[in-house]
Amino acid sequence: MADGRSNRKNKVIAFIDRLAQDRRENFKALIAKAKMLELEGFEEINWSDSTWTVKAGRLIKLTGKNTTSSSFNFNYSPSLGGGALYGEWADIGKALFTLRFHRKHQSAPNQRNFITALGYMAYSANQLNLELARLTPEVLDSACKAITRDYSEGVTYNLHKAVAEIAGHFDANGLCRIIFKYKYAKMKRPKNAGDVGHKRLDGPKTLETKSDKLIEPAVFKVIGELYQNVPKDHKYRFYVLLLTLLACLGRRFSEISLLPQQKIKTDIDGRKYIEYFPRKISQGDVFTPKRKLYMPNEVLPIVRDVIGELDELCATARDSASRTQKLKGADLSFLLKFDENQFFHKKDLKMIGLNPQLLDSTGWFRKNGYAFANENKPDKTGKVSSRKVYFTTKEGLINYCEKDYFEGLIEAIHIDQNKNEYFLKDLLVVRYQGISSGMYSQWIATQCTHSMMTTFLRYFPELAKTYASSSIEVDFTSHHFRHTLNTLLDEGGLSDLLQTEWFGRSNPKDTKAYQHTSREKRALILREDIKNGRAGGKLVEQVKAVPVTVQDAVLKARVQAVHDVGSGICVHNFAQTPCERHLQCSAECDDYVWAKDDKGRLNEQKRQLALTTLARDTAEERSTKRKPKKSSDWIAHNEKKINTLTAQLKDNGVVDFDPRQYLEELAGD
Repeated sequence: MADGRSNRKNKVIAFIDRLAQDRRENFKALIAKAKMLELEGFEEINWSDSTWTVKAGRLIKLTGKNTTSSSFNFNYSPSLGGGALYGEWADIGKALFTLRFHRKHQSAPNQRNFITALGYMAYSANQLNLELARLTPEVLDSACKAITRDYSEGVTYNLHKAVAEIAGHFDANGLCRIIFKYKYAKMKRPKNAGDVGHKRLDGPKTLETKSDKLIEPAVFKVIGELYQNVPKDHKYRFYVLLLTLLACLGRRFSEISLLPQQKIKTDIDGRKYIEYFPRKISQGDVFTPKRKLYMPNEVLPIVRDVIGELDELCATARDSASRTQKLKGADLSFLLKFDENQFFHKKDLKMIGLNPQLLDSTGWFRKNGYAFANENKPDKTGKVSSRKVYFTTKEGLINYCEKDYFEGLIEAIHIDQNKNEYFLKDLLVVRYQGISSGMYSQWIATQCTHSMMTTFLRYFPELAKTYASSSIEVDFTSHHFRHTLNTLLDEGGLSDLLQTEWFGRSNPKDTKAYQHTSREKRALILREDIKNGRAGGKLVEQVKAVPVTVQDAVLKARVQAVHDVGSGICVHNFAQTPCERHLQCSAECDDYVWAKDDKGRLNEQKRQLALTTLARDTAEERSTKRKPKKSSDWIAHNEKKINTLTAQLKDNGVVDFDPRQYLEELAGD
């Protein structure tokens, strides 16, 4: 420079590098986006509050409860002290809570699990003095270990999934310096209930199916007697009908209690079915595709009669729900017969189904200014009683009834795939709300909740004592019917694929959790199927070739385990040796068998045969080129699979199957 100063500049290094700056900007943008959202029920929420109370929308719709609000505490778990989340962890928790609900409408229990998991992550980060942007996988592992320590196996599984989801949100939104792609290494699905130990196949109890989730046959007998004997005008007849449907259909309680109003229908093939909405949780403001539930012939007459009786029994409450929908208020039609100036004393309240104690000093009418005292007149002796006699007016009755109305009663309960809305008035099972007098309201109709059924089960033994041949203790829940029916169908030979479809599940792995048949009993059942000609495979042919006197011995030696492999069944005993032909089950494996006339596996068999045929054709084409020997090995392997799968399809009633046409139809779909 002209003045002789140096041109050199001081080297300054930023205290916050570019990556950290980006992460902070991403964090601020995410919070701002969450605050901009306008969600139903969130209008009165203050962002800075540690407790958010939602008063509308899906977050207050809990199957099993009639609620008007739900509170969410952004706190640490009680096991961690229970204090409120603060700083960036509070902000990110509230932002993800809002954004994930806006996108997928999670239920209230799901959101609470999400907050709990976030609290464990925040606690682990604070222990290591790490801010959110500098989180490491070790922090997430530490949070998951603490969750495992503090919660049961089932809750732990859900919280571990929530930790992985939160880490995924951090990855997707660029909030941390590293990409996690996280899943806790020790996360595992809860084990099936039941014995996992070894049993002797010739033991006396091998054929027993035991689990605390299975309902005893005596319970089914009692329910059947109650269905036949409990009078139609009995106050508990309603619940007996619901138990009958649970026992016959194996649906979740929410699926039974929220059935749309209908009669049994018939499809073009003459099969009988009803329509229902598969659901674990309330999904009133998101689409829930309606499905067909086909009726087993044995239960069809019972289900038809029960649905018809419920339709008639709930008609009055359904009409009341329809009027509530139109009026957007309580159904006061039962008060039309009363004069505007009529007085209602205790005896009058009792006559119309209200609790006379409402006129007592602590009763609703007295506390809310709708109770008035009669002027006492002197008796024959001229004495005037100091005791006041209270009454209320029609206006008081109207206000008392209106207090029970809330907006949730007229909101959509289902929205099907065609965007058709189903309200309370469109349901099959509708009842009046219970009141303190032990009677039911005539002005508010509601859905039957799980808590109502639980309350009824307290009186089940006494009801059975009166109307059935025996009284039994209640050690079952509504969901145990689903476990029981699933196990019975499994033992009856219904394939896993068909079980998954019939029970309305999306994941075939979930079906396994409802099957309580022991491995040993499965092996014995398969032995009988092979002996009686109800199975196919090389093992079946081998058994047929030996003398009848030694068939049992051969089966005992060969069939000691049963494994479902999609298109058929494997009987290899993995406890002794690993499988030498892994994933080659249908290539003429000696341990591969299948049940004849197994429609549940038909699509899988067709799919495998079509793909194998395509692979064989490709191998034949390549056999004319540079490496014919290697291609010939593939041709021989695929020919074995084609022969086996063709035999399976034949046993399943399919003779003329065109693999190429099948693939073209799949491509067209």
